[in-house]
Amino acid sequence: MQPELAQGASPSAKRAALGGLPAAWAASLGWLSAALIAALLLTAGQWVAMAHQWLTVSAYQHILFVPPIIGWLLWNRRAVLGSMTPRAWWPGLLAILAALAVWLVGSLTSINIVAQGGAVLLIQAIVLSVLGPRVFAVLAFPVGFAVFLVPFGEEIVPPLQALTAEMVIALTHWSGIPAEIEGVFIATPAGLFEVAEACAGVQFVVAMVTLGVLAAKIGMTRWPRRIAFMALCVVVPILANGVRAWAIVAVAQVVGTERAGGIDHIIYGWFFFAFVVALVMALAWRWFDRDPQDEAAGSARLAEQPLVRSLERHSANASTLAPMLVAAILLFGLWSGLARAAEAEPPAPGSPAIPGWTLQPPGAVTDWQPRAASASQRRHLRYRDASGQVVDLYLAGYRGQGDPTATGEGAVPPETTWRHLSPAAAPDRMRGDLLLSNGRDRRLAWTSYVAHGDATADPLSFRLGGLGDRLALRDDPRWLVIISTPSPAGTNAESTLRRFHDAAGGPAALVETALSR
Repeated sequence: MQPELAQGASPSAKRAALGGLPAAWAASLGWLSAALIAALLLTAGQWVAMAHQWLTVSAYQHILFVPPIIGWLLWNRRAVLGSMTPRAWWPGLLAILAALAVWLVGSLTSINIVAQGGAVLLIQAIVLSVLGPRVFAVLAFPVGFAVFLVPFGEEIVPPLQALTAEMVIALTHWSGIPAEIEGVFIATPAGLFEVAEACAGVQFVVAMVTLGVLAAKIGMTRWPRRIAFMALCVVVPILANGVRAWAIVAVAQVVGTERAGGIDHIIYGWFFFAFVVALVMALAWRWFDRDPQDEAAGSARLAEQPLVRSLERHSANASTLAPMLVAAILLFGLWSGLARAAEAEPPAPGSPAIPGWTLQPPGAVTDWQPRAASASQRRHLRYRDASGQVVDLYLAGYRGQGDPTATGEGAVPPETTWRHLSPAAAPDRMRGDLLLSNGRDRRLAWTSYVAHGDATADPLSFRLGGLGDRLALRDDPRWLVIISTPSPAGTNAESTLRRFHDAAGGPAALVETALSR
């Protein structure tokens, strides 16, 4: 490919002082750096949170390899990029605004994956805007690969837990071991096993998908092969993880649960993922049909496509467009800051009087404590009726970055013996959960989210419902309401909670009554 030099200038005039870098590239990279710095300052909270997850959460530590991979992909394109001239692109401003909108929505609704995705999209949109569509076509894969910097996978933990549990019980019965399953708990002669979140295999699936996208792009040219390979990257880790979990149950029948757990830790941490990677690569090895070093040539051909070339008709001067990008970033940062400043501290709740129920002394509260780590106000009360039935009422008020729908908040306190056993029936506007502790203690909990005198059991609709208030800079205190009762065998916990619920008037009425006392 012949170098594209600006008309009317000699090659020597097009060289900058930075090691022979073409002047057009030097100017564009300068403006690109300015816009990227502004974007990183705006989204610093998201990048710090992502980096913390990369370093501390085992499911995401493979992401530490993503930046070096992106660097290698960029280096592999250096010859192609050196023969091109970057041209800023006006329509890229729309991509910037879209990325900023995604970031703002995710930030104000405390949906981390959306806010973090918006932070990455903003970087990608800046590259497109400042360098133009033809250069971006060459950079599309390494820049697009940056989406794997976002820690994702928590959303599929529950279904993978359930699927793994079903595979384990099927293999356990097939191997002749007597076992019973309830939710994600499997009872065997050796003891009770839990298919916990860490056993769901999400880390293997996410890491294999990341590796699979890279391998399919640089090592394959045919789309049917790429699709089949990606299917292997999803299916094989799930099946292998089910076999791994079953093997622990089977080994425990011989050596005991404690020693089996130790074996699991070693296999899980050191050997299992390497085995999965080797298995997938072995299955797909004959599908690889090009040298990874040749992958950059394909990106060069993409930049020469008529459609890509036609997009450059809307080119602009980077010195004109980049300041506009920075101004848009600053505007959204100001909007976000004002929205957070408008959020008021929720008032401290009192102790609502419930007809037919007597408030118990503070010492009556049990060891079950819901989690509301980011709440500004918390109140845990216990009530008893004439028949001796007890109900715990938990109220938590949130402001600012607090989010009652966040992972870890609610009726199942993390890092305790309590686990979610199964969904349960509940009244309208409440979600029911049956909890289990130590394999024997059961508790029924109904959860609701309240704002502006209205209650809902849907976390997403609750978050989106508060988005309009925040964007309009209005006060929006939010509440988490949980009512719960022990649910031992032979009792009707649902009837107890329903009587309390009806006497209180529902979750919205509970908040209103608590704030009026």
